[in-house]
Formats: sequence, C-alpha cells, structure tokens
Amino acid sequence: MLNEKILDVVRYTKNFDILYIEDNIEVQDQTYKMLKSFFNDITTVNNGKEAIELFINNEFHLIITDLVMPQIDGISFIEFVRKSNKKIPILVVSAHDDKDFFLKTINSGIDGYLLKPYNLEQITSMLINIVEKYNTLNESSFIYLENDLIWDKQNNRLLKNNEPVKLTKNETKLFQLFINTNSETKTYEEIEDFIFDNCDENTKKIRNLLSRLKSKLGHELFETLYSYGYCIKYKKD
Repeated sequence: MLNEKILDVVRYTKNFDILYIEDNIEVQDQTYKMLKSFFNDITTVNNGKEAIELFINNEFHLIITDLVMPQIDGISFIEFVRKSNKKIPILVVSAHDDKDFFLKTINSGIDGYLLKPYNLEQITSMLINIVEKYNTLNESSFIYLENDLIWDKQNNRLLKNNEPVKLTKNETKLFQLFINTNSETKTYEEIEDFIFDNCDENTKKIRNLLSRLKSKLGHELFETLYSYGYCIKYKKD
C-alpha cells in the first residue's frame, strides 16, 4: 500500500517545478540527488536574496528551503513568499532543533520540517504528506483546453502531453484570469488590470504577451474578439 502511494506521488511530482535553497554546497548536492528521485525540474540557489528574485519572476509548485542563509534568512524569505502566495507548499530543512526557532517557522506558514541530517525515506514521507494535504492527485482540478492542452487549477500550471509547459508569471496570471473566473471571454481592460495592474487603454503589452505564448505553444489558444478582448478555447466535446 505504501509503495503504491509513493509511486502515485512520484508520477505527479515529476512534473513539479521546485525551488531549492541551501547555502551549504555539499548538503545541496547530496539533497539534490535525493530530490531527483521525485522531480525533473529543480532550481537551486544558495541565498535568500536570489531566491526572492527567482520566486518573483518564475512559477514554482514547491519550495524547499534552509533557514540560515546569507543575505536574507529562510524565515524572512518564507514571510515574503506568504505575503503574495498563501498556498504554495513550503518545506523547511534545517540543522536547528531549538523549540523557539521551530515555532517561528510554523508561524511563518510552512508545510513540513526536516532536521539535518535527513535521508530519502524522510523526504519521501514528507512529500506524501504534502501531496495528501493539498489533494494534488485530484483529477477534477484539470481543465481541458483546445489542442490537447490541460490547465491544472490545483497547481496553476499548463500541461501538454502530460508534461508541464514553462510559463512566465504573466502567462500564468492570464490562465488564472480566464479559468478561475469561469469566463471564456475577457475585455482588454480586464486583462490589463489583472495582469499589469493598470488600464491605460494600450493593448500592445497584451498583444506581445499573447504573441509569445502562441509561439511557445505552437497554437493560438486565445482568440481575438475585435474591439472587445480575447476568448480562451476549451476542448470541444
């Protein structure tokens, strides 16, 4: 039963984009090898400042972070993430076992805590808990789009041939705007206000965004509605 659960988790987490922060290069290398059992796409960094920059400009499905790091510490990094994203799972790995220190991380909003040194079995157990907590194996979160594209609402990612498509932050927000509001059409003003936080009646930024997305997908998933806005194309029955 446990082995089946692990296989289910691995099938799913293989498609995760994760951010892993660890300043000790030896520990980073060892942990990276263990994480490769679960993830194909792992972005590693060794300080909190660079981690914030990566988080701002990319879309991740899981964060694994140390606490004692140069420039910006792990707790400050977690607090920064939680200001804009309350849902992304965060797993802390640390050598600290001090009770007060542990409580600070819990209050910052983490989903798991591993004490160093840890092993593959402990990482596996923690990932099982995270998957079960967020119900990420729930198929009902999948929205089927034209050209065999699938939007995973639970993890805010686009799948093509069951593989994740690397999206920018603004591209992700575009899908969220259309799908999370259950609307096939959006005006230029709605798109500008949601994605770019303004409405200056200049559609150039939207056109550029959709042009790059079309090139990336090899398909025009968002259709222009003349003098109005755009509509998203769902899979036809």
